[in-house]
Amino acid sequence: MNTEMKRRTFLKLTAAAAAGVAASNFKNVEASEWKKQIGKAGSQPDPVDGEMQIIRSVCLMCHGGCGIQAKVVNGELKRLEGNPYHPNCYDYTAKGDIVVESDLDTGPTGKDVGSLCPKGQAGIFALYSPFRLQHPLKRVGPRGSGKWKTISWEQAFKEICEGGYLFKNVPGEENRKVDGLKSILNNDSPMGPEDSAYMDEAPPGGWGPKRNQFVWAHGRNEQSPLTPRFVLEAAGVPHMLNH
Repeated sequence: MNTEMKRRTFLKLTAAAAAGVAASNFKNVEASEWKKQIGKAGSQPDPVDGEMQIIRSVCLMCHGGCGIQAKVVNGELKRLEGNPYHPNCYDYTAKGDIVVESDLDTGPTGKDVGSLCPKGQAGIFALYSPFRLQHPLKRVGPRGSGKWKTISWEQAFKEICEGGYLFKNVPGEENRKVDGLKSILNNDSPMGPEDSAYMDEAPPGGWGPKRNQFVWAHGRNEQSPLTPRFVLEAAGVPHMLNH
C-alpha cells in the first residue's frame, strides 16, 4: 500500500481543515456591530484638517517607550502615529545636533512622519475597547470562582484604605478582617510572631516595622517613574517586586 501523500493533496486537505475550523469559530458580523467592537469611532480616515489637534506622548503598549503623535478631533482620538521628535521614531539627528520644532515638517500633512509599529498603533483600540475595565471590581465569591461585582471608586478607595470585614457575604470569609492600608502604613511598631510565621528566619533586627507588610508586586510595570513616588516616598516601604 502506498502511504505517500502528494503535496497537492496535502495542501487541499489542509485548506479544507482550516476552512472547517474558521466556519466553526467565526460568526458573521454586521458592519455596525463590528464598528462597535473595534472602538469608539472604528477605523477612520487620517484627519488632516484644521479641526484636528496633535498631542505628543510616549507609547506604553510595550517596553520600547517610543514617542507617539496622537491626532484628536473633538476630544476623540482618531489616529496614532510615531512622534518625529522622538529618537526611537525618526532619525532627527540628520537635521542637526539640536532640533527645534521648526526644523521638522510635522503638521497635519507634514512630510516628516515618525514610525510606529502595529502594536503601538493598536493603542487606540486598547483605549476604546468595549471589553476594557472601566470600574473597580470586587470579589463576591470564593477565590478562583471568577465571581465579581462592579463597585464605585469611592467604595474601592474606602475599603482599600480603611479595611474591615470586606468579604462577610462570602462563604467561609464571614469573620475575616482585612487590614486597610491606613492601619498598616501608620504602624511603626516592630513586627512580631502574630504578624509573621517566619520570625525564626528574620535577621537580628527582626523584620522591621509592621508597615513592611505592605508589598507592591507588579508584572511589567509600565508606570515605573510613578511607582517609587507612591511606594518608596509616600508609603515609606522598600518592597517593590518587579517582573
